[in-house]
Amino acid sequence: MKALFGLLVMLAAVSHGMETPCDATLDGTRCYGTLGGTVFLQLIHVVSGVPDISLKTESNDAAKIILKIRNKHPKIVKIHKSIETRAHFFINNGTFRIDNTERNDSAEYRLDTFNADGETLGTRKLQLFIEAPVSSPQLSSQYLTHGEMRVSCSSEGDGPQYSWTLDGHPLRDTKASPGDKTNTITLKKGQSGDLTCTVKNNINSVTTSERISPCEEIIGMVAASLAGVVLVLVMVLAVYCVQKKKKPPKTSVHVDSQDVEYANVRTLKKQMRLQERKVEYRQVKITGAPQQPLEVFGQNKTLEGPRWKVGTPEEGDCVYARVRKGQ
Repeated sequence: MKALFGLLVMLAAVSHGMETPCDATLDGTRCYGTLGGTVFLQLIHVVSGVPDISLKTESNDAAKIILKIRNKHPKIVKIHKSIETRAHFFINNGTFRIDNTERNDSAEYRLDTFNADGETLGTRKLQLFIEAPVSSPQLSSQYLTHGEMRVSCSSEGDGPQYSWTLDGHPLRDTKASPGDKTNTITLKKGQSGDLTCTVKNNINSVTTSERISPCEEIIGMVAASLAGVVLVLVMVLAVYCVQKKKKPPKTSVHVDSQDVEYANVRTLKKQMRLQERKVEYRQVKITGAPQQPLEVFGQNKTLEGPRWKVGTPEEGDCVYARVRKGQ
């Protein structure tokens, strides 16, 4: 919906103010008007006054009188109600103007002229076509096998017709039927230059151009770009690997920059409680051995004979310790 609305706005902007004249004084004249624009239909050449005129539609539907003029006094100019707010007839030059043209204005018309006595002077037919103008074309290309290039030209509007030139020389699609004007063209291997697409219809004509390079050159540029990207990625990966190797190993955590000793001590029967203890110093005599004082911390034992035991844990008391000294 947004795209359609944008297209209608664009076409309205293009057609706004476009005026199309047409000499309809000859029988069988084909006239074209811009959708949303203004069309001037020259119905008669004024020489010695305007005769009576009747302009009506010729179609399968019921005919309706669009314009009726009686040049007798008083003069009467009557325009059909479906068009009266956007149409006007100029008696001084015999021109019928239609503003803000609509597609319903497209029709085959019959024009009858009469003299002052009501006798028929002549009958003519004319066809009026209201069309949307073509928009500025857009080019798109596709690379095919064997180095060929397919170029498309797209445009909006009624009845667009396409023509191509390469460096000013006419081109046609070799795969199209003879005389067929298409919106695509196939360039052979090695063809390059300024490619121009021209789009036209009965209302207007627009042109766009683009510089075309050979497929080999484009492919080479793309390959070179990809090679450059790969090279950059390899260099980044190499730098990353070198920096990773140079990174020093992780060291143990130091607290207050001092050596830390820690121990995990567990007994099977008793859980030692950490508390401040007073250390008592006593002298112990050993029986059966030379008398010499022995200092024991926190224990009073009498040692006899050559065998003596000082404050060793009971047989079931096992002490587990793990000590590590920090760096």
